[in-house]
Amino acid sequence: MAVSYRAPRGWNEGGLLPQSKKTHVDTSPVSVYIHTKMTKEFDLSAMENCVCFNLRWVTRAVTQFFDAELRRHGIRPTQTPILGALAAKPGWSMEELSDWLGMERTTLVRNLRPLERDGLLEITGAGRGGRVSVSISAKGRKDLEKAMPAWRAAQQAVVKTLGEHRWSAILSDLDRAALALNN
Repeated sequence: MAVSYRAPRGWNEGGLLPQSKKTHVDTSPVSVYIHTKMTKEFDLSAMENCVCFNLRWVTRAVTQFFDAELRRHGIRPTQTPILGALAAKPGWSMEELSDWLGMERTTLVRNLRPLERDGLLEITGAGRGGRVSVSISAKGRKDLEKAMPAWRAAQQAVVKTLGEHRWSAILSDLDRAALALNN
């Protein structure tokens, strides 16, 4: 049984890339074959309104934009808030940093490893129940300071695109949603 496919809003007919991409994409009709006992059609148009899909899609686009600005400084956009938090407050515990970033500790550890390897931060203490302290190194502070003009430029460009009032409203709405969903 062939299933029809409709590309989500903002995507090309091939459904592979946002329409804003200037890349050649095969836009021939797509058929998906599924087991013949299934009677319902598989409709990807539901993704048009999927909160998770749309937020992750926008997040990837924004991350790629920031990455293009920060790459020449050797810092990734996912590392900037970690280094910024460590620069603002010395000696975070792993638990405090994890909570502030809204990141599970295992994810945080994966994100800290390259920063520690590159000498941008220092981790002290014992794991497995012991207090682990994370702090920015002198090199990390210097590299962050060098990257901040590029970060500020990217931030200003995105806020300008959205408009300051709209960005403020988006932040408020996202904060409200996160608080409600975490309770």
